Amino acid sequence: MNENAVHLLEDLFQRKIILYDDLLRCLEKERESLVTINMDALWAISKEKEEICSKIESIRQEIVSVVDIDGQDSSLPLNRILGLVPEEKAGTFQGFFLTLVKLKNEIELSRKANMVFIKDSLRFLDEMISIITGGNKSKMVYGERSHLSKPGINCFLSREV
Repeated sequence: MNENAVHLLEDLFQRKIILYDDLLRCLEKERESLVTINMDALWAISKEKEEICSKIESIRQEIVSVVDIDGQDSSLPLNRILGLVPEEKAGTFQGFFLTLVKLKNEIELSRKANMVFIKDSLRFLDEMISIITGGNKSKMVYGERSHLSKPGINCFLSREV
């Protein structure tokens, strides 16, 4: 692989790392917006995440085109890239891969935490609506000290005659 291609690959990997870091920051902002129920911010973050993911995919395609000249392999295995770059640059590319793996793991954890938060919030709202409407089929509800307890007859709405 020639020196220009190696420099291009270094630049592409650095840009990819920056984009993954941006995506992680978006997920952290998303969590804050979920907690504060800021719907406008959530829409903006969703659009930002889509743009970042699109850029990441574009960079991935550029890396594939630089590494895989014959177009047979669309994946980015470490050993293939390390086999193409000069030995003195192998450590740099290993560092890039380790950083990307770390960021991808953090992104996955953050994404899962946000999904759990959304599911728990929806489940809580569903139980609250069921309690208020009298259709509570749940075995457990929150007591006066924020502890789960078995439900009694809860009458939140009443009608006076």
